[in-house]
Parts: sequence; structure tokens; C-alpha cells
Amino acid sequence: MRLSLVSLFLLKAIAWFIALLFIWYPLGSVVTIPVNLLAKAVVATVFPDWAEGVELEGTTLALLTSLEAPGMTGVPEGQIAVLSPEVDFLKYGYGLPLLVAMLFASNARRLLAKVVLGALALLPFQVWGVCFDWLKQLGIEIGAAPFSAMARELIALGYQFGYLVMPAMVPVLLWVAMNRLFLATFILEATLEGETASQTEKDRSAAS
Repeated sequence: MRLSLVSLFLLKAIAWFIALLFIWYPLGSVVTIPVNLLAKAVVATVFPDWAEGVELEGTTLALLTSLEAPGMTGVPEGQIAVLSPEVDFLKYGYGLPLLVAMLFASNARRLLAKVVLGALALLPFQVWGVCFDWLKQLGIEIGAAPFSAMARELIALGYQFGYLVMPAMVPVLLWVAMNRLFLATFILEATLEGETASQTEKDRSAAS
């Protein structure tokens, strides 16, 4: 049975994605560095009153704050515990191997340039996910950050969008933007297959 272009692309993309994960995970601490730098700049600019910096260990990004931890037990008398929410970058960064897998599967031209451009384009969305994860922990789970009820609603929405939608959707949109010719071939083949199937069904109905 001959596979359609769409089916072949999906199989190749899945295979490439699985293979690239074995390369991407060991390099996680390296690909997290630019996200660390950008996230540090964002929180320092937006929340200068209580965001004191970002600490990177492996792929874990810890937001250093001056916010006191409420009800913290085991703290010596005279000392104050401050909050440092942590986020593992890997749950927001898998879009890069996904994009590269789709580029490989579609035999994209100028592959290296597209990978570099895609990696840069993904950075703002990865930073979004990390920052809203921090805000969700501080403003919703712990409730220590000075946010209004409306702000907490927006944080919840931003977190869900950054965690559930962006990591998978943005790489696909980037791939579409970079491979319009391949996508056009996709649509053309799907249209022809649909017309062929419809004609075959009509011929069977006429024969019966």
C-alpha cells in the first residue's frame, strides 16, 4: 500500500522527533542559557520591587525574590525565609526538536538557517512559559506576590496558554511559515485524493 505524502510526513516527523529528543535532553543545560538571560531581564524590568534575579542549575530556573514565605516552619528565630519558585525549562523547550523534526521530515531547503531562525523565534514563547509558571506559583499557589484578583486570573490564563498551547502550536506555525511550498503540495494531494475517492464511490454506486 502506497503511503500518502501526509502520512509519510507524519511518520518521518515522529521518528525524527523521538531521535532528536535523545540529543536535545543532554544539551538541555546549554539551550536553557539564553532563556535564563532573557527571563532574568524580563522579571527585573517588570517586577523590580521584589524580583532579585534568576539562578540557573542544569535546566532548572529559580526566581530569586524578596517575598517572604508565609507560614514557613523550621526557620531560625530572627531570620526570614524568602520565596524562590523553580521551573524546569524542558517542559517549555521541546518545541525546538519538534520544529527541527518537521524540517527534516519535509526535506526543507536552507535547513541550518531555518533551524537558527526557528530557535530564535521560539525564545520569547519559552520565556513566556517560564515567567508565567513563576507567577502562577507566587500569585496563585502560594499567594505571596502582590497581585489583585484580576491579575491572578490573567496569570492563570497566561500560564495555561504558555504551558498547553504555545510549546506545541508555535513550532507548527513556524514550520508552516517556512515551508509554504511543501504545505501547498500537502493541500493539493489531499484535494486530489478526496476527488479520487469521491469518483471511486460514484463508480461503485453506478456499477451496482
